[in-house]
Amino acid sequence: MLAVLFLTASLVLQFQPTWIELGSCLVSANQDHDTIVVNAAEGTVRAVKLTVQRSDVRFKRIFVRFENGEPLELRLHDLVPVGGETRTIHLKGNERAIRSVDFWYDPKTVGHRGALVELVGRLVKP
Repeated sequence: MLAVLFLTASLVLQFQPTWIELGSCLVSANQDHDTIVVNAAEGTVRAVKLTVQRSDVRFKRIFVRFENGEPLELRLHDLVPVGGETRTIHLKGNERAIRSVDFWYDPKTVGHRGALVELVGRLVKP
């Protein structure tokens, strides 16, 4: 019985997506735009999303800049609550190295303490 449980757990972990932090920034109610610069060594991913801590944030637009110069712009109109995240944004192609992510948000939704926005990416499996 224990062997079956161990085998099941290892299979679940094997196929569970691996997310890593690519960068973060503290956003405030004094601005409507911020940038997260990504280390090229950590930037090769197949999907990304933004997570939010400390305050709600309503995202308007995301602009991803890839190392090869290609841009990707997405419109979002999501209010992400504290502890929440945007939808997963799947990136086309096998390997996508991200240079930076610019994002625009509604500053009226950010509390007086600001919000911590973190960019996370799903690794490209070897």
